[in-house]
Amino acid sequence: MHAPVYLATPFTPVRKAHALTCIRSSRRTITSLLASTLTALSLCGCVGAWVDMPDKRVSRTAAHTQLIDSGKTPVITRTEKTASERHWCGTTLWAVIIPIPLKLPVCESYSSATAYGNDINGVETPLLHSSQKMASDFYACGPFLFLGPIMHSYRGNAICGSFQ
Repeated sequence: MHAPVYLATPFTPVRKAHALTCIRSSRRTITSLLASTLTALSLCGCVGAWVDMPDKRVSRTAAHTQLIDSGKTPVITRTEKTASERHWCGTTLWAVIIPIPLKLPVCESYSSATAYGNDINGVETPLLHSSQKMASDFYACGPFLFLGPIMHSYRGNAICGSFQ
């Protein structure tokens, strides 16, 4: 036998309540699906990396400049350096929210080093002063980097840049 067909039957209170419950449930499902989609789209493409590398600064002394100006090549005879420290160098990749460290303990830092050599008169004098420290820069690309200029250490544009 066939099921009875209801033609133009008005909603009974029970049917009306059931229909409203189904509509509310589907609205909640659509709202949560829309919120999840917007969240996923805003996170899509957010990648970055912390780069920890030594930053070396070298300054020349007046004796070094005089040797260069006179056409002589400065020759370093000895170097004095403060105690150095070992550091982890490399990068940490950020894929959305998961950090992937790729580092080795192969870098060193020191507060000062002086390279000595003979000046124009043949007297041993300091020719170069240097220091090396660890610099940690964060390089990133993503949809919200247009907010980067709010921070003073940001260099870049609205899509990719670096924080120091």
